Amino acid sequence: MKPIATLIVLSSAHEVLFREYFLPTLPAGLEIMPMQMRTNTSDGDYLSEEWQEAMSAKIRHALAFCRQAAEGEPFIVSDVDVQFFPAFNAEAFLRYFDSLDCDLAFQKERFRPGDTEVNCGFYTGRNSAVVRALLEASLEHIEKESVRNEQSAINLMLGRLGVRFTTLDGRFYARTHGFPPPRDLWMHHASWTMNVPEKIRQLDRVKRIVKGGALRLHAESYAEHLTRAIAKRRGIAGIVDATREYVTSLPLNPCSLP
Repeated sequence: MKPIATLIVLSSAHEVLFREYFLPTLPAGLEIMPMQMRTNTSDGDYLSEEWQEAMSAKIRHALAFCRQAAEGEPFIVSDVDVQFFPAFNAEAFLRYFDSLDCDLAFQKERFRPGDTEVNCGFYTGRNSAVVRALLEASLEHIEKESVRNEQSAINLMLGRLGVRFTTLDGRFYARTHGFPPPRDLWMHHASWTMNVPEKIRQLDRVKRIVKGGALRLHAESYAEHLTRAIAKRRGIAGIVDATREYVTSLPLNPCSLP
């Protein structure tokens, strides 16, 4: 199988994420095709100038690839605050995407009833005229905006153009999906964070949970539930009530956790 082109944008602030999380976990069968941004002294925080430059660059990079690639050639667009896990298999991933019968498949922003927003931190597709049209329209839109946000631009254009798109299942995990992560995850995107240190803490935590297995999964899940409950109810009674809620509301089989 020909490696799947995996398009990323490298900025100075996010280089540590690429070096320590993305690259070491990159599965066989994916071929990195990077776009290097100019040197930038920004911290890369959410909505910073460097972050906004990267948003525009991601669309430009994907469009440039599609303009020179063969019709039907598969590709992935990914942020670098992503880590992969051993369950990810490139051939199985491509079969899964083709089974969805769509032009593009995106990581889901949230798993809530009626929520249709897609997350552009990780998506895949095959090169086609309709995909190029979406990228062209998204690039034209983002360059006119006072705040350049790739996800906002693409979601807007998906609603206007006749693109057949869908979302990837829970194995393609983002923090906005809730907690804990699924046991069988293929990749993790450190979303819902404002800066690089927060992303590193999240990446480390998910990696720790996956490595620790069922016991770690339950411990981290209980701790998260307890922390939220204690913030609302103080004292021993609050801890007891929160523990009772956790035991009765979540299944004890780790494989059944969301």
